Amino acid sequence: MAISSSGAVSVGSAAGSGRSINVELGRTQNTTNSTMTAVVTAAVTGSTPRGSGTVTEARPHAFSEWHSYTHTQDFGTPTYYVRNTTSTNVNTQIAAFCVQNSMSIIDGEAAAVSDTVFYMKLNGTVVEFYMDPDHLVRYTGQGGIIDYLSRTVSARDTGGSVASFTGNFSSGFTPMKIGQLDTGSVSGREAMISSTVIDGSGTHIAAGTSTVTGYTIGDGGSVSTGWRTPHASTLYGVAPAAWTLVQGALSNQTKNPFHKITCKVKATGYNTKTLNFFIADHYAYAESNQGF
Repeated sequence: MAISSSGAVSVGSAAGSGRSINVELGRTQNTTNSTMTAVVTAAVTGSTPRGSGTVTEARPHAFSEWHSYTHTQDFGTPTYYVRNTTSTNVNTQIAAFCVQNSMSIIDGEAAAVSDTVFYMKLNGTVVEFYMDPDHLVRYTGQGGIIDYLSRTVSARDTGGSVASFTGNFSSGFTPMKIGQLDTGSVSGREAMISSTVIDGSGTHIAAGTSTVTGYTIGDGGSVSTGWRTPHASTLYGVAPAAWTLVQGALSNQTKNPFHKITCKVKATGYNTKTLNFFIADHYAYAESNQGF
């Protein structure tokens, strides 16, 4: 219905022929025989706007039915910087890991730990997600000299090629961006990161652990940040890990878990956006070369 001039619109003829729904329907009566059901019937012949029932049952018809109606919209498309996956198949997910972090130690009564922090950061209107290999000493051995220690870490770009972190295990690494979502100027912006072990025996570094510095880990737990308001300097994250028990009497233990990292963003009036999954591959090997 095109409105020919400015002014009020009426169901009946009170508003004039150029702004009358009745006139648009080809009726000369006043509002008595005109309802929103009739409007839908006349305008949408033979279809059901709500997808079920007859045309005359396809609500909303009355203006009152729109009370408190909230229209939601979708965010744009996220940008990815490392390998990711949308698959729900565990084997496919494992093959799509974006970081491979390993530690091997041989010593008397040795234990090994490897972990990577996944965290969020707000940059203007963009919610950014990063990963940072934990470089601080997270292994034990008997005495001050360790017989053997090897630590390696690498990432995978979106094409699956090896991507190197800047830095080292002595002084730390520059965090690598894994993905981002530009929300635009919205209200109620929140994000969440959660981690789930999908293969092997894995764990997570607990909230408040002193060796994971600069990050707010978990939400009192360790596997999820919970919904948080992203911040430029308060960095909320989780730290999936491989962690062996202390080994003794010529024994050894290997842990090689895979974790699925899920990142979500939401805001008032928007549908929650779940990014593609990021997979972390952690390896820890500890061997005792001394008996009791």
